[in-house]
Amino acid sequence: MKKVLVCVLCLALVLGVCVGCTNEASQTEQSPSTSQSSASSGGDKAKDDIKVLVLAKKLADPFSTWLMNMVEYNFKQSYPNVQYTILDQAGDPATTESFLEQGLLDGYDVVLLQKVSGSQDTDELLKRFADQGLRTVVVNNDVNDGVSSAVFFPEYTMGTMIATYAAKNLPKDAKVCLIKSTPSLFSSEQRAKGYEDVLAKERPDVEILDTQNVQDWNKDLAINVMSDWCQRFDTIDGIISCNDGMVLGAIEAAKSDNRDVQKMQFYGIDGLADGCLSIEAGEMTASVLQNAEEMAKYGVELAVKTAQNPDMPAEKKELEPTLITKDNIDEMLEMHRKTGIIK
Repeated sequence: MKKVLVCVLCLALVLGVCVGCTNEASQTEQSPSTSQSSASSGGDKAKDDIKVLVLAKKLADPFSTWLMNMVEYNFKQSYPNVQYTILDQAGDPATTESFLEQGLLDGYDVVLLQKVSGSQDTDELLKRFADQGLRTVVVNNDVNDGVSSAVFFPEYTMGTMIATYAAKNLPKDAKVCLIKSTPSLFSSEQRAKGYEDVLAKERPDVEILDTQNVQDWNKDLAINVMSDWCQRFDTIDGIISCNDGMVLGAIEAAKSDNRDVQKMQFYGIDGLADGCLSIEAGEMTASVLQNAEEMAKYGVELAVKTAQNPDMPAEKKELEPTLITKDNIDEMLEMHRKTGIIK
């Protein structure tokens, strides 16, 4: 994994919050630097006067790291002189308000927010700061506060997309296990509901042996869950996971138990670089691309647009996911190489 020097900003020092960017679960995802960049022309406010505060959900999470890398990539590609700062909420929703307060004091024009979870209630908080002149664009989650814009992929749709592919490929009377994330987490529950609805309708012969929750999408905890399943069940035909990281952990555990992963089926969501490499290697069966580059592109565009036009109506951009299989894996790997995630 490429080591990136992290510049610790004064804002983080004031708040006493760690801003370091790490990636514990992926060797191909790089860590975004906590950085500033200062633009070109045009609009009600010149781009070289714009300051954007970017709040990451948790930079120890591979998808959050990928998303923040793509935010940096899009600022540098399209708005090289816009000033921006990336800070890590470290998975703690209590930090969101503190960062917003400091952003208001430090004269930021707009916030690009990756919420800690889809279940985090930010409506009143974001409306209060919008009333004070600091509006928010939410990425990776929908929002319905009436003042904040949002760019997101539909969670349930991603679940039904991967489940439809699994329904076509799982063997007759397949025995599968389902890995979910933190209990009651919106994105995990919606994806899992998509799995369950499709399998119940299209493949009633498929038996779900067990469903387990893994806190915070943690790959290492998923390894433990899969190790337990390997002890309990002689036959496991497939693992359906609510993200790529957890299913990659399941693959590792299955290998450690001397199971033939080439004969099993493994399904995830996100389209992480490591997941794509696993599909190329014939281990992971399929994933759904939640394209962080596309999400970052529209999020950054909306943030700059909002900074230039503070009274603009809130906008929503629902993006269309893409199924990833062995048939289009070369295209997915090229996408990751183009943006520097895979060297």
